[in-house]
Amino acid sequence: MGIAHCPLCVGLAILSVVRSSACALLLWQWIQPQIQASFAAGGTPSSLRPAL
Repeated sequence: MGIAHCPLCVGLAILSVVRSSACALLLWQWIQPQIQASFAAGGTPSSLRPAL
């Protein structure tokens, strides 16, 4: 039995993908200015530096 065995499961799967995509987009928009500001200042963002 796959995920497409009933319309409710298909709808919930689609809703889950849309919700996850929206959260990822919001996270990207929140992080992006910080990354750009750090690169503009000539440095590497501390969150992107490898741990020593």
